[in-house]
Amino acid sequence: MLIKSIGEILQKSIELGKVKIAIAKADDEEIKLVKLAMEKNLADFILIGDKKKIKKSLEENNVEFDENNIIDECDSAKAGSLAVELVNKKQVDIPMKGLMHTSDFVRAVLNKENGLRTNKRLSQITIFDGISDSIQFLTDCAINIKPDLKCKVEIINNCVEAARYFGYSNPKVALIGAVETVNESMPDSIESAVLTQMNRRGQIKDCVVDGPLSLDNAISEESARIKGIESSVAGRADILVASDLVVSNTFSKALHYYANKETASIIMGTKSPIIMTSRTDDMKNKLNTIATIAYIYHMSK
Repeated sequence: MLIKSIGEILQKSIELGKVKIAIAKADDEEIKLVKLAMEKNLADFILIGDKKKIKKSLEENNVEFDENNIIDECDSAKAGSLAVELVNKKQVDIPMKGLMHTSDFVRAVLNKENGLRTNKRLSQITIFDGISDSIQFLTDCAINIKPDLKCKVEIINNCVEAARYFGYSNPKVALIGAVETVNESMPDSIESAVLTQMNRRGQIKDCVVDGPLSLDNAISEESARIKGIESSVAGRADILVASDLVVSNTFSKALHYYANKETASIIMGTKSPIIMTSRTDDMKNKLNTIATIAYIYHMSK
């Protein structure tokens, strides 16, 4: 089934039933999110952190919560490890980063002995409502800073895998650049051409890759027509792969602050889904992320 909007993801997640989430270092912002998610019947929670502060915040936000589902642990590293441990013990479905450094949370997730690491690369994907009647995927906005050719292959593979959960069985992947032609003074345009050829020869599977494509030519059929670009991806891209994190992160923030788009953020490459939102995300986008990760959790079973 093809999912066409962020709102549809939220509704489908609610219909599929509640997931259980362990929040490492839950604080006031997380408590507000917990209240919203519980009111939507989206999830149940175990809260890890300063128990006194958590109880006070729950009371101030008028959240009815079973005290047995609060774990008193103030150390960030230990809180992250506890959240992952609860997943491995099948006591919760998904671990979530609260008020703690991303590095502490990722360290717990990638722990070689009892983490959730695989042989895949970790990468981030922003999902948003596209300009046509569909969702689009933008990657990598948070983890891989300057991906080389091998890294980009893995980023594309992760995003193609993610897109399949939402019904995009053979997604169109646009490799975004400043221009739509190969230019030796722009190394990313050369990499894009190589990746396109790798896809044509079956080295990147289950998708159609083309690039370099400037953003307008990737998402607007009219722009592609004016430029005379003949491509099954141009103007119809499902997945946008940026040249580096600076480009993708800036684009992701522009979607939110300039375009007022609802977004969700997911991390791929772990054994089971994880939630890692930004502190600056608004409450709606954080809820969207929970719903999206919950949907992936259900669809992966």
